[in-house]
Parts: sequence; structure tokens; C-alpha cells
Amino acid sequence: MKRGSSTLRAMIGEGARIQPQTTACLGDVIAVEVLKVNQSYANLELTDGSTVPLTPGERIIGVLGSRQALRGFVGRVPATLAEHDHLSVLNVGGVIGEFLDATTALGEATRVQYLGTLHDERGLINLRRDALPLATHLLRRRPIVLVVGTCMNVGKTVTASELIRVATTQGFRVGAAKLSGVGAIRDLKKFESAGAVDVKSFLDCGLPSTVDADDLAPIVKTIANALDGDLLIFELGDGIFGHYRVDSVIADADIMASVAAVVVCAGDLMGAYGARLYLNQLGVRIDAFSGLATENISGSDYLEQQLGIPAVNALKYPEKLFATLNLTGDVLRLTAPSVCYAPDIAVA
Repeated sequence: MKRGSSTLRAMIGEGARIQPQTTACLGDVIAVEVLKVNQSYANLELTDGSTVPLTPGERIIGVLGSRQALRGFVGRVPATLAEHDHLSVLNVGGVIGEFLDATTALGEATRVQYLGTLHDERGLINLRRDALPLATHLLRRRPIVLVVGTCMNVGKTVTASELIRVATTQGFRVGAAKLSGVGAIRDLKKFESAGAVDVKSFLDCGLPSTVDADDLAPIVKTIANALDGDLLIFELGDGIFGHYRVDSVIADADIMASVAAVVVCAGDLMGAYGARLYLNQLGVRIDAFSGLATENISGSDYLEQQLGIPAVNALKYPEKLFATLNLTGDVLRLTAPSVCYAPDIAVA
């Protein structure tokens, strides 16, 4: 059976079996049979990062989770399960749930039939079983660059990847993470290709989607503590205002004390203006705009003139964007030996 990338962190023992359950829990690893494929969203990302087309009649392994995509599918973990129940594949990584809605352009998500939940010698297989223990605070101070956006598909991953690439060429050892969104690994693969020495995501904390997180701050602290590198570049998927709990990260003083720069990727000028208003009231300074709103000087010049914030497109001018963030001084300040925090990790 093909195994979706959202199940990558689940350690599945030998002799695993498929056993129907009546309970449905976030993070349960399940087997389904494909019934009807949405041709606009017809591929499954596997655990090695490759993608393959879905075919009616084949059986795949995914994970129960939720999605709230403004420009995609909306779905949730079902309240209960029964053998042969119809569910839907909500994203390319194989997050599966009860279909609720979609954009008119996409239509109904790929429909599947529940076969059962995976069990092995340790019992029912759930992403949380092998997750990193949640941290209560950051264990050491390293500079963090937050790449956030006004919505999905506005250039966050491209911007983060270009910052990783430039930082690496300038001698930084970059640890990178995707810390909100819906479970898949293609963005992590892009971070690796850009030169990151270590990559992680919320999947490492047992979450198939951050829609299902009450507070994302402990996830961010856990990943930050576990990552290698002297500079951390974090992409927060979806928007700073929305369903994916990005606001809980920005509101956390412990995390923000280590944030050396904030880059906002905006889809348009109004989105950039709204981001500035929203972050200003939280006391968060935007160091640069990037993304779709900076594709040409129509956007970038207007943002710089009207908002007084550098607007630099990461694809066109990656070195300029990195230089704008002025990370060298912040790196020295945040890694000074006088900054010390005692370990204190709580197991979730």
C-alpha cells in the first residue's frame, strides 16, 4: 500500500494489521480504498517526498486530521468511524477526514472508503505515539527568522527557501521548519535543497494539522529545541490571521524574545496593510515584505513609500532581502554566553 507523507513520523512495526475502529482520533493512522479521484488534486505525496497519481480501487495509508484551506478543501476528523464509511483525502500528504466544503474551482475532494486503523505489536498506531515530548520553553537562545503570510500561496516557502540558501552561502548553519499548516513534506525537501542542515515540522510533534492545535507555541518551542543549527528559519503556513494558530506563536513572549526578524509575504497591497495593522497592535515589527505583493515595483515601491517598510522579492533579490534583515548583529546578541536558560521540558 502507498503511504502518505503525513504518516512519515509514525513508526509502524512489523506485522502491522488493519483493524476497523468505531472511535476516530486525531492522528490515527488509517487504511482506505480510493473510490473517486478529484482530477485537480489527483496525487499523493509519499514518505520519500515523491508524488504518485491516485487510482480508484487502490489502497493507501493516511492519517486522520483536519484542514481549513481558504483556497482548497475544508474537512475535519469524523466524530465516529465504521467500516466502509466514506471519507476524503484533504491534502497531498494524505491527511484524511470528513469532507465539509471546497472552493468552486476544486469541487469535492478525492473520496475514499475506510478499511480500518493500523495496529502493531505496540497497539493502535497514532502520530502522537512517537512524537517529540512537548517543551515548556526554549532551552537556548538562537536567532529566529519568522516567515509569515497573509494567506496560503503567497510566497512563504519560496521566501524561506531563498533565505536559507543565502544564509548558508554566508556561513550560517541553518535549521529550518514548517510550523503550521497541513501535513506534507515537500516544503521540508525544498528547505533541505536550499542548504538547511536540519529540518522538522509539526508532524514531529504528532500533529497532522495545526488546525487541531489549541496552542501552537509549545510546538514551536519543541521544534526549536530539537533543531540543529545556529540560525533558525521558520515558515508559518497559511495566514497570521486564521485557523492554523499562527497567532498563538506571535503572542508568546518566550518565542518572540528570540525572533531576530519577521518577514511578511503578502498576496496584495491591502493584505500587506492589514498585516501591518494586525502585527502593530501586537507590538511586532515587520522587518520586510516579500511574496506576491513584491513581484514588481508596482507593489514593492508602493509598500516602501506608504508603509515605510522594505519590500524585497525573495526570488528576484534574495541577497538584498537577507541583507535587509541585518542578521549579523542579532546573531551575536542572541548567542552571547550571558544568555542562559535552564532546561525544563514537560511531557505531553
